[in-house]
Amino acid sequence: MSFQNPAALLWLLPLWGVIIALYLLRMRRRDVQVPATFLWPERVEEVRANALFQRLRFNWLMVLQLLAVLVLVVALAKPQTRQAGLTGDVTVFVLDGSASMEATDVAPNRFAAAKDQIRQAILGARAGDRMALIQAGTTPKVLFPLGNDPSRQLRILDATTGSDAEISLGDSLRLASALVSGLDGARIVVLSDGGDEKIADFAAGKASVVYRKIGASAENLGITALGVSETGRGPQAFVAVQNFGSRQAFPALTLKVDGKVLDSVRFSLEGGKAWARTVAVPPEARLVEASLDIDDALAADNIAYAIQDPGASLRVLLVTRGNLFLERGLALDPRVTLDKATEVPKGEQGTGTGTYDLVVFDGTPETPVKARGVLTFGAAGPASPVAAVGRVERPRFVDRAANPLLEGVGLESVFVERMEKVTRRPAAVVVAEANQGPLVVTRSRPVKKQIYVAFTPMDSDFPLQVGFPIFLANALDFLGGESKGNLLAIRPGQPFTVPVPEGQTAKLIGERGTKDLSVKSGIATVRDVDRVGRYRLQVGPTEKTVYAQLRSERESRIRPSDSLELQAGTVQALNSPERFTDFWRPLLLICLLVLSGEWWLYARRS
Repeated sequence: MSFQNPAALLWLLPLWGVIIALYLLRMRRRDVQVPATFLWPERVEEVRANALFQRLRFNWLMVLQLLAVLVLVVALAKPQTRQAGLTGDVTVFVLDGSASMEATDVAPNRFAAAKDQIRQAILGARAGDRMALIQAGTTPKVLFPLGNDPSRQLRILDATTGSDAEISLGDSLRLASALVSGLDGARIVVLSDGGDEKIADFAAGKASVVYRKIGASAENLGITALGVSETGRGPQAFVAVQNFGSRQAFPALTLKVDGKVLDSVRFSLEGGKAWARTVAVPPEARLVEASLDIDDALAADNIAYAIQDPGASLRVLLVTRGNLFLERGLALDPRVTLDKATEVPKGEQGTGTGTYDLVVFDGTPETPVKARGVLTFGAAGPASPVAAVGRVERPRFVDRAANPLLEGVGLESVFVERMEKVTRRPAAVVVAEANQGPLVVTRSRPVKKQIYVAFTPMDSDFPLQVGFPIFLANALDFLGGESKGNLLAIRPGQPFTVPVPEGQTAKLIGERGTKDLSVKSGIATVRDVDRVGRYRLQVGPTEKTVYAQLRSERESRIRPSDSLELQAGTVQALNSPERFTDFWRPLLLICLLVLSGEWWLYARRS
């Protein structure tokens, strides 16, 4: 037991001293003459007890008064005891919904085990406890807000499912902090298998962070790479497998091309090692599928897909100081795997073959890069299709060319605060023009394609226009090559958009059924591809096959972490979290009962 206000106990001695002194002091009485004293024999004892500094005699009234003061002072000190439990008076649970939480080293899997702990906490909550639940996914979701409704909370918890997505806990923790950081005694309880990332820009405020580690094993194998590339000997498929555990494994790998088995091999792989294989594929192949036959803890990383179509998958680097509109617009394209940087890495500068298919410069002067496509906003460089000669304020749109890049894009209504004044270089084509000069310029070369836009998105209201995501999709088609097939490979949990012609509908068909997609302004956003596998996307009479695959070393490395690395320090995992339970309110009730007994005894004697 401990006390929240131990200083209150110091009042005990002076209060007891005052009560005892009152029983020692003489009472001042008026002298009255009476004929005889035998009529009041019981008053003799009282006179003796009130003699000044007479020996203290036992008195039940004094005992009850001292006991009442003792109970009252202890109650003011707010005693509390430690009890095992996840919750506090106010608790926000952050439930990790990443792919690694589907590992089966904890029966039936980690996600279900974490849900069970939250369920027990809800069932054991006190009447005044308030709880909220946030599921950490690609986008954090508040499953139920702060409240005390166990039946509703349990229904929502039971309906919650995990995913095969790669996530970050940072956004979910920041959301939890926004809910309770200003409340005394609040708790943020993270149920996760952790990770090696350091969570920045997070402050718990008055709340405390409790990390409950889920998981027990690190044994897992996963496909970490699968791709098709053109070589001097024709198309070659490259596949890599890594053993993330410590024990030797004997998996079998099968490669299929358009549904037919191309290669199958069983091999030995030691713990912590990787294995790779290159196989020639037919030139007409469209889909390469790799599957790993191994009984390990995580099934989501045992299958991978590669589409032999340059425009079906694009690795994009966004060079920016920060532009949420542009970042979201690029990320919503299903073909894009997006990375961000403030400058081009040295390995991607110059000429040759690089990591990225496209590089987007947002307000940063364009530099020579290895990527086959470049999109530049508002900052021409020496490698651009235009040369900058100054800047102008509030240009006015004048004309546009008939070009697929601007199909469905209405530049007439776009307001631009400022733009670069440029001149066209050789081989460049002006596709849109303002009264102050070229507005959008393109250039196509055998090894590189470029688009230059004379203003940055943040210097205009273009990101707020319906045509902005359409322009980005058209630009990706021009720079990376439009996908010729009806196949699409994405990451689980990755939202993406598809154009829907007017008057037509869109629906997603998967193993869990059919979902009708909402269409706004000719665009449907798909957010429900959260499991590895094959889906069908129907838009009107056309159909596209979507393959979701997990290729993430962070999620495949399922070893549970013993701590969470926060900006403010390290939070160690607790096997038996504790909570403080105070009981000063019952003590006040006991004090009232003691005072009632003292009053009854005094009244009886009187």
